Amino acid sequence: MLQFNQVITMLVNYDIPKIRSALEDFYNATGINMDLYKTDFSAVSNRQQWENTRYCKCVQDTAEGKKACCLSDAELLTLCYETKTVQSHVCHAGLVDVAVPILYEDTVIGYIIFGQMKGDVDFSCVKDYISSLGLDTAAMQAYYSDIPFFNDQKIQSVINIASMLVKHILLDNMLKPDFDESIQKAITFIDENLATPLTVRSIAKATNTSKSVLYKRFHACFQCTLSEYINTKRVDKAAHLLLNTDLSAEEISQKVGYTSTSYFSKTFKKNKGMSPLKFKKSAHQN
Repeated sequence: MLQFNQVITMLVNYDIPKIRSALEDFYNATGINMDLYKTDFSAVSNRQQWENTRYCKCVQDTAEGKKACCLSDAELLTLCYETKTVQSHVCHAGLVDVAVPILYEDTVIGYIIFGQMKGDVDFSCVKDYISSLGLDTAAMQAYYSDIPFFNDQKIQSVINIASMLVKHILLDNMLKPDFDESIQKAITFIDENLATPLTVRSIAKATNTSKSVLYKRFHACFQCTLSEYINTKRVDKAAHLLLNTDLSAEEISQKVGYTSTSYFSKTFKKNKGMSPLKFKKSAHQN
């Protein structure tokens, strides 16, 4: 079952400059796009800054293609999260993507994801999909042909190198778990009470933490306000319910703590870029 923005109760601090440097070294050595994803499925860097695949760039330049890419990554990362093992699949555009979990004491604290590798899939298998995006199939076939071929052995070699990079990232403390008890309690309380009215006062009282500490810690850990964090969590849970249940938008809005369906739709659109119904329809089409 597809999960969106899975969040563990362990916070993680990221050394962004070191991570970006390590990822760029990997790209320079292999020519393969790679990024490190957080536990909420957001990218630490932006692998498109060294994007070299014209084929993928054209797909992602279309609205539907971009949505499908995001859903494809989310599906791969979800499987990686659930199994805690390296996972690979062929994406909607016919290329191989791989996700490697970063584990700390058997808990997933991040992911290495790389791909845009051409495997055994022939362009004819994705020609109709490419055409449905409104792209020139002849040009796209030429771009597809330009992508280097990776057989199973070569893909496994890249996976082995990526796994060594994961060990290096952990040893060099590029990812470091944060064991702040107050913020851990607040996250757990929010996760368990999304359907109820949540205020800074109620969270502070339930976790025996001052409001000022909550404000400061949430901004430091998530670069957002406490209310923004709660809204994001509610929207993420709503997205999961939209994809995996037959509940109406009104029922879902109540289950994630919104008393007004119109306000829920407005918040969802602001967060996801489209209305709840359009999100569900688009995801199922892709």
